[in-house]
Amino acid sequence: MKLGVSYFGSRHVEHVREDMEAVAEAGCNFVVHTFSEEDMTYYPETMAEIVRVSKESELEVFLDPWGVGRVFGGEAFSEFVSRNSHCRQTITISGNRINMEKACLNSQVFRDFMRVWLELAANTEANGIFWDEPHLYYGDLVPLFGKPQVVWACTCQTCQRLFLEEYRHEMPADFNDEVKRFRQDTILRFIGSLCKVASEKGLKNALCIFPTLDPRYGIYEWEEAVKLEGLDIFGTDPYWLCFNRKMEDFVRDVSRAIVALCAEHGREPQIWIQGFRIPEGREEEVGHAIKIAYEEGVRNIAVWSYQGSACMSYLRSEKPEMVWQKVSAAYKELRVKCRECEP
Repeated sequence: MKLGVSYFGSRHVEHVREDMEAVAEAGCNFVVHTFSEEDMTYYPETMAEIVRVSKESELEVFLDPWGVGRVFGGEAFSEFVSRNSHCRQTITISGNRINMEKACLNSQVFRDFMRVWLELAANTEANGIFWDEPHLYYGDLVPLFGKPQVVWACTCQTCQRLFLEEYRHEMPADFNDEVKRFRQDTILRFIGSLCKVASEKGLKNALCIFPTLDPRYGIYEWEEAVKLEGLDIFGTDPYWLCFNRKMEDFVRDVSRAIVALCAEHGREPQIWIQGFRIPEGREEEVGHAIKIAYEEGVRNIAVWSYQGSACMSYLRSEKPEMVWQKVSAAYKELRVKCRECEP
């Protein structure tokens, strides 16, 4: 049974040590530390120390490319994007290409940058990498005058060339089936290449994708993702409040689908539970969601994030301490249940 939580609250090693002890005491046996571009630049040795103190608390450690290139999940700015405008995702509006604040996944410069990120991550001696919600831009543009227009990335020269080579015609302006397939394949090739390098470095690979089959979110055929070479753990994050869904149905249906898919392809299923922006009075849902994932056969469960995201006002739950109490209670209950089930 693997129970975990994400962490991004501090880079002061002694404070982190205390928090990791609290994480372990809450019933966790793994932690996902964010490893942003800021960490790459200013905290690489500190991150190695943080990994070390986490392991001293008997936690397995994964690193998350938090907001790197603005193509992974995370509330972090990207210096790469600001310094490399020629490597950004591009959208096309009325025949004009506009650069977005996200790196193009087909940019060789960005791919090389991710190799550097992986090298630094491996140097920390973490156990694995958590590839968090890799995505391409999609949006609905509503002009002041005129009908709404769908805008999507990436339409840069590199992507245009790759599309032409693959489909033998120019990239269409419409968000059609070929565009959807090309976008999905772009993400899968990008993550697949990173998983291969990570595996060669002795790192586990965990991939989390959005909990929807909607092509606007990039990966809409989950089976294509779960089959990636070098992938160890495959999961998603049914954050019911973010998607305005009924918690029990959403978590149960998604968990069931992930378990079945991973069983078919020999991957470990993982479900992330929402522990941020929990309104007062709904804290019980967090613990209940953990138990639902377990009931559906998930044995790798994690919560985003530590202490109800108390450290960040943007994500903080209204009663973060109560959210964390519910997480800890649910985790400890599962620990007892798993011990009772052991032969």
